[in-house]
Amino acid sequence: MEFKTHVTLHKDGTYSLGVNLDYGFMSPDDMIKLAELAKKHNVGEMMCTTAKKISFYNVAEADVNPLWDDILATFGDRVRNPKGKIIVCPGQGRCKFAMPGFEGHALADEIVKITQAHNAGKIKVGVATCPRCCSMAQVRDVAVYASAKGWTIAVGGNGGSKPATGTTVASGLSDEEALAVVDKIYTYIEEKKNGNERTNRLIARLGIDDLKAYLAE
Repeated sequence: MEFKTHVTLHKDGTYSLGVNLDYGFMSPDDMIKLAELAKKHNVGEMMCTTAKKISFYNVAEADVNPLWDDILATFGDRVRNPKGKIIVCPGQGRCKFAMPGFEGHALADEIVKITQAHNAGKIKVGVATCPRCCSMAQVRDVAVYASAKGWTIAVGGNGGSKPATGTTVASGLSDEEALAVVDKIYTYIEEKKNGNERTNRLIARLGIDDLKAYLAE
């Protein structure tokens, strides 16, 4: 069966799938609508993930596509970044630590466009509007976080079994400069990676100086 979204098959023969609405920020009505769709399609369990997705578990194969169709019909283009590869911090108006002048959600929207323009494979991005990085930015493939002098970008973080923080490749950037650097990082990964090689392994193989030299061209 061909599925309309990314799913995971579990040992009991059921599936799970996730939905990312506005990077995980939802109203009570949104939560109620998601719960109603879960009931309609016989979903066994729901969970909020570390990537700020709502995951539906114990979904029968026959219910996967109808559930996804209803999610899209209900929420439309608010279903951003379906695979949850971009995590964004709460930001202005939600967090006292968010630095003035940095709009993380708006920047993330532009990064989504960059991901769609490339075929660079699985790249996890974290965007944070302060150096505390509650979006786990520093252990993502690409981190974009705010500091007093502008956006800082780090590459090569990993949150898996061998956790590592990314290495800074640019700092003191405006929104436009940060997006240009992210776009070039995606181009670099697209050109240099071997098959499904993840970013931290690519950086370990070629060295961070190779990426820095590429960005300086």
